[in-house]
Amino acid sequence: MRIDDRAWSLALTETLLRVACDRPAGALEALGDALDALHATLAPDGDSHTPVAVVWATYDAAWHAASPVPVIDVRPAGDRCPSVLLVRVTVQPAPTADLSSDDPPLVPFTSATDQTAHAAMVGAVRERIRDGEVYLVNAARMIHRPTMSAEAIAHRVHRSDAPRAMVVNIGDVCVAAMSMELALSWDRRAGIAFSRPIKGTRPRRADPTEDAREAAALAIDEKERAENAMAVDVHRNDLGRVANVGGVTVPVLCGVEAHRYVHHLVSTVRAEVDAGLPARAMLSAMLPVGSVTGAPKLAAMATIAALEAERRGLYTGVYGLVFADGRVELTVAIRTLVTDAAGAHYGVGGGIVWDSDPGREWDELLWKQRGVE
Repeated sequence: MRIDDRAWSLALTETLLRVACDRPAGALEALGDALDALHATLAPDGDSHTPVAVVWATYDAAWHAASPVPVIDVRPAGDRCPSVLLVRVTVQPAPTADLSSDDPPLVPFTSATDQTAHAAMVGAVRERIRDGEVYLVNAARMIHRPTMSAEAIAHRVHRSDAPRAMVVNIGDVCVAAMSMELALSWDRRAGIAFSRPIKGTRPRRADPTEDAREAAALAIDEKERAENAMAVDVHRNDLGRVANVGGVTVPVLCGVEAHRYVHHLVSTVRAEVDAGLPARAMLSAMLPVGSVTGAPKLAAMATIAALEAERRGLYTGVYGLVFADGRVELTVAIRTLVTDAAGAHYGVGGGIVWDSDPGREWDELLWKQRGVE
């Protein structure tokens, strides 16, 4: 796994919690309790740079936890990723990458949501916005291949240069995550939490002048900035549920960041929280994060369930690490490839607001899936 400029090779040593993909109800709460139990075993002077556990939670697990009523979802599964996972790890020397320069062509992706169906979904979201039910909805589609080799997966993760990349193979499921979006950095002992919502996208260009033009256009794009600002409001509200009074601030609003294939607008939300806050409370407040749901959050999640053809699985859930000092780093599971017995699965989505154009929204999905083509 790589977070920012640090990279590790981690050996999975002990599974502390694993809940099956078809049992998302109660899974996030169980993960919170397991994180607290792990935290209680850590030494007070633990190293802030040493990972001690790998963790993930699917979007479906987070949705079940966030919903005020029991969730009944008969849509097909986007993947077979366990609803939650917490595994102890030990750090090993990072091996030298031995990747072939050859990148043989792969079977094209298929999806239950083609361009026509996606345009209809955009239209349906706009109708709900018109009726005052929602303001922003992150509408997504799952894409699938019959299989992908370990070499092909490793090649894509390596070339992504993602600052928050991870590959975890638990036998029946392999997760190859290439995300750049921080869902939650929670220093439990200091009582500080950060989230960095991403909303707003433009493609990278080979020509430096054209690339700079795309970044400059993104910085002043009213539609993209509105998407980001609404996501920030959701993150502020969510962190505010567990923060100390007056403890939520926004140090950065709509900063432009360049990544391998796209430019993004990225904001930072910071919160001061009680050092004894239970993990269950933090997870239930924050997940799923507002940048991948919409606003208002509960209405947006209901819209997602009504309009998207498949359950999301790990896509737009979270993955990350627990460190020896108790810090928890969770990354939004975008640009995340999951392989299981049914094949390889990848989700792509984008925020829909009133002035969204279906053609432009479709182009954004194509930009975002370039990393696995």
